Amino acid sequence: MSTITETKTTAVDQFPNKVFVGNLSFKTTDGQLKDFFSDVGDVKEARIITRGPRSLGYGFVAFADEATVSKAVEMKNQAELEGRKINVESARPMSEGTQEARPAKTSTRRRPNRRASGKDRSKARVDAPQDASDSSQQQAQGETAEDAKPAARRSQARRGPKKAEQPIVKEERTPSETVVFVGNLPFSTSDEELSKLFAGFSISSAHVVVGQKNSRPKGFGFVTFASHEEQTKAVEKFVNEPLTVNDRVLNIKAAFSESPTADSAAEAETA
Repeated sequence: MSTITETKTTAVDQFPNKVFVGNLSFKTTDGQLKDFFSDVGDVKEARIITRGPRSLGYGFVAFADEATVSKAVEMKNQAELEGRKINVESARPMSEGTQEARPAKTSTRRRPNRRASGKDRSKARVDAPQDASDSSQQQAQGETAEDAKPAARRSQARRGPKKAEQPIVKEERTPSETVVFVGNLPFSTSDEELSKLFAGFSISSAHVVVGQKNSRPKGFGFVTFASHEEQTKAVEKFVNEPLTVNDRVLNIKAAFSESPTADSAAEAETA
């Protein structure tokens, strides 16, 4: 069971000559509304329509005669109140039967079943006053959508918190003592051309990595040196004197595997 407070009935309903005021700020009070229309004529009643303590963003202002109503529409329609341009139009008087049918106290209603038809759900909504225009009825329906948000949060709470994602732990790897990774190679580089770049050092092999599906060079490769000393000399030399091929500065550093082919993808990501 849940309690829905009906739209508050007001003394403004007893006056036949009144205007509907829409697009009001939710912070506007009855007193501010009355003061805003006081320069039009004798204001009998000014009231913001609410659901419980919350403003629905529209209200009514009652005057002594119909002539003042027309004057209020002419002077105040699209005027600015509390930073918002308000809509002002003549309100239709409510019939006696409608006034008697409107409840004056809080009533308790059961929320509609989620599987209920659209017609049943529409009956469960709190209707906007008869005097309200279409734009104001849309505002009232928007309030109903706001009321549904706590229910959605409760539903999520029943499902429980999301499982925390497991952190990805990268495996620590030890640099090779004989293999060097060479990145940013021109795609036309062959194994032989890669080997010639290290002609001043003692190497045992040079290998440009190619794709498994299309056999196209991937722009990086590996060079295996005869000893750790030769590898160290080469890395230090090209750190101090970067090697450039076809306007591309090569990335040369110790590899993380003794098997260049198996570790080629990981080296490419590191580069």
